[in-house]
Amino acid sequence: MKKIQLKVEFNEEKMKAIKVSLKDKNKDFDTEIIKFLNGLYNKNVPKSLKSYIEIDLEPEEKVTEDIKEEKKEEPKEGNRPLENRYKKY
Repeated sequence: MKKIQLKVEFNEEKMKAIKVSLKDKNKDFDTEIIKFLNGLYNKNVPKSLKSYIEIDLEPEEKVTEDIKEEKKEEPKEGNRPLENRYKKY
């Protein structure tokens, strides 16, 4: 699938702070932005449109997207309703 470059304007001091903070956590800015954009895609694009778009994906891209989708659907301990978190006696 063809990739594009994004250009956005953002406060320079905030950008420096983000990059320093990510470096302290051994994280890469570009990787974090890609994760964020994939999250926006998964959260906002309807499944029918995703299916149409993913027809053109390379096989390794489909596997990556499927893994991200599966991780998104797994319930986290903090997100389950209270009645499911604790055993009832």
